[in-house]
Amino acid sequence: MLDKQIIPTKEEIRKFIGEKSIENCENSPTSPNKHACFTTIFSKHYQKYIDRIKKNDNYLLMKRICIVLFTFLLFSCNNQRENQAHSFQRMENYNGNFDLSIKDRLLDTPSVIIDFLNQLDNVNNYSSYELNNQEKQIFMDYFELLPSNYISIIAEKVYGIYFVNNFLGGGMTLPIFDNDGNMFMVLFFNPGIMRQNISEWITFRDNSAFTINDSKIFINIEINSQYFALIHTLVHEASHIYDYYNYVTPYTEPFLRSDKTIFPTEFVKDIWINYDEPIQEYNFILRENIYSYDLGERTSKNYAIDIYQALKKTSFSSIYGSKNWAEDFAEGFTWWYLYEYFNINYITNVFEDKNLLILYDPNENELVKARYKIFEAILE
Repeated sequence: MLDKQIIPTKEEIRKFIGEKSIENCENSPTSPNKHACFTTIFSKHYQKYIDRIKKNDNYLLMKRICIVLFTFLLFSCNNQRENQAHSFQRMENYNGNFDLSIKDRLLDTPSVIIDFLNQLDNVNNYSSYELNNQEKQIFMDYFELLPSNYISIIAEKVYGIYFVNNFLGGGMTLPIFDNDGNMFMVLFFNPGIMRQNISEWITFRDNSAFTINDSKIFINIEINSQYFALIHTLVHEASHIYDYYNYVTPYTEPFLRSDKTIFPTEFVKDIWINYDEPIQEYNFILRENIYSYDLGERTSKNYAIDIYQALKKTSFSSIYGSKNWAEDFAEGFTWWYLYEYFNINYITNVFEDKNLLILYDPNENELVKARYKIFEAILE
């Protein structure tokens, strides 16, 4: 049992997570789905809240909130899904239809979902983006590039596909539930991934983790392809969907942990201790504090050399993939698949002034390559 001394009040939690987000979760009609709601919000913005508290020099309160919320999220979840879910998780609030073709599941985002996404990311500028006919055809051309089993699971499990203006990130996969508690998926994408090529987008993504200042450190991403960034984001999000149903990792989100969870799976064995904690050798400096797309405080670019030197000694394909085992799988499989089937390389160069100090190519990393057999088995 937690010591009452470290339990924050409801007012303290509201202060740091936000009134609207808390109210949305509290209004969830069932306890398990409250857990799912808090997990979705907290996991996406964990470091942002920590940074906000640190700025207020209130480390004790930070510790109290973290202990309570992680205990609440990871250990108190009922493993039975009940019939109803919070509004953003209810299938009835989406306009999808499994009788529609994938192309016809490219839909306008319902206003209630736009409201939720704005609250989730603490912004007010999200809006639905409607693809024109040419963009829909481009999406379908790229969709056909996915592995056949990915195509099948998306056709079976993805209820709707939505593009959102100004979305912080390339894409997001979100579980939703029907009235019988069955889990399905919806996909959200940033329209920018259909305008920028993969090299431009990943350069933006990886640099967005670091501050823009007068540092002499410069990070350059080399990707030898003119494919739109859609190819990376689509494979990445489809990998999450595959993982949700096939358990490459023990669970894709902490709220799905249950007494039936198998740990470790082959993919996480000897690499991950739990969802977001790797073995000590891989838990490099600032790893847990690095995240992209301005979803929290940026890391000083002066740490980039140490970070990438450490990354080269891990099984992770990217910094983005080092955050937790779900992102590790999605990034690892994506870069392997793009290299194996499209000859797309992903190379990070870290310079100081004009001197190349670090070159990282995950496809030349023996620790990364040791997991390729797992990826190959997925396509068999």
